[in-house]
Amino acid sequence: MSAKLAKSIVDKELSMDDGIELVEFDFFGGEPFLEFETIREVVEYTVQKEYNKDYIFFITTNGALLNDEIKEWLKAHTDVLQVGLSLDGTKEMHDINRCGSFDKIDLEFFKTVYPEESVKMTISKETLGNLAEGVIFAQDLGYEVSCNLAYGIDWDCEE
Repeated sequence: MSAKLAKSIVDKELSMDDGIELVEFDFFGGEPFLEFETIREVVEYTVQKEYNKDYIFFITTNGALLNDEIKEWLKAHTDVLQVGLSLDGTKEMHDINRCGSFDKIDLEFFKTVYPEESVKMTISKETLGNLAEGVIFAQDLGYEVSCNLAYGIDWDCEE
């Protein structure tokens, strides 16, 4: 989505007189930080305007692309932006589901900047047998855990 289109959606939603007092804009699917410049442009555009509604931006990420520039920008916008981490359990579980990216995640950043956010754990056939271990691992790190089954898998088969 272009920044221009995203800004027009923000303007429309936040200007509408529909009885809704808080609007949440979500960036997710694939990896949102591949489009960091667009996200930054849309958020900064929004905070410079005045609307009759409150709003929050929410980003779901695997955390692998967060560099120092992005982290500093995120910290500066915690009043209007929350970030949720996809963490699929232990290092072994996460690396199975997410192409060996566990070591790229700054877990301390997420815990420090977004302490109230839970992690999203996606369960695949390959990690299902370690579900309890993965949840315990994330909880021991101090996170609440929200689990969901991976999409596109036939979960009805006997195995």
